[in-house]
Amino acid sequence: MTKEDNSDYVTVYNAQGKLDGESIKGFLEAQGIPTYLDINALGQIYGLTVGDLGVVGVMVSKENEARARDLLIRMESGEYEDEVLLGAPLTLVPGVDEEEDVDREKAEEDHRRRVLFLCTENSARSQLAEAIVNFYLPNEWVAFSAGSEPTGYVHPMASKVLQDAGIEHHGYSKPIDDFLGQEFDMVITLCDQAREQCPLWLKKGAIIHLGFSDPALFEGTDEQKLQVFKDTFEAIRATVISYLEDIQTER
Repeated sequence: MTKEDNSDYVTVYNAQGKLDGESIKGFLEAQGIPTYLDINALGQIYGLTVGDLGVVGVMVSKENEARARDLLIRMESGEYEDEVLLGAPLTLVPGVDEEEDVDREKAEEDHRRRVLFLCTENSARSQLAEAIVNFYLPNEWVAFSAGSEPTGYVHPMASKVLQDAGIEHHGYSKPIDDFLGQEFDMVITLCDQAREQCPLWLKKGAIIHLGFSDPALFEGTDEQKLQVFKDTFEAIRATVISYLEDIQTER
């Protein structure tokens, strides 16, 4: 969701950085309230950091505003002190002892290769590719996606196709700069514009282009549009999985 799309949402909490925002988001969603973070806010980051990271707005729909504010007031008063917040790192959860912390660190040791999929809007093709790789090659690769001009939302027909395929996907549309400072074994551009705008700092690993037509541009009935999204899903699955499997066998 971008600032242009958030007229039906209100900010109920100003978090200090992405980490704090994710914890509050997890808390509200655990209470059944769909929650969004302002992706354009100052301080949007990935991972654990220390310090004042800038304000990240925690947003809910207007119909949930009153209930969300009431829950947050009760949370800050200590009523939910013993509740584990969804999205909160284990180091912030009361009661996690050193042995559990060691187990967490071992679990975080990840030897999988990292691949980043880029397209323009990060709403359809790159979301499909990210979900497909994480579903079909979970032991060899971990996939991410971003856009040169992200829409701020995942196309509903892309979500529908993934759901019909039995793939659970929690991705969201985001800019390339969200991955600033991170390194990838492979960057795969899925449209010409993303290939042209691929930033220099991403070019440390291998970069290839696997082009697919944007299903969101197809005009027709909803049934015809859904079929185009299904065809795109199948094309990405066949091409990307085959390519990454071939790379894996060459290691």
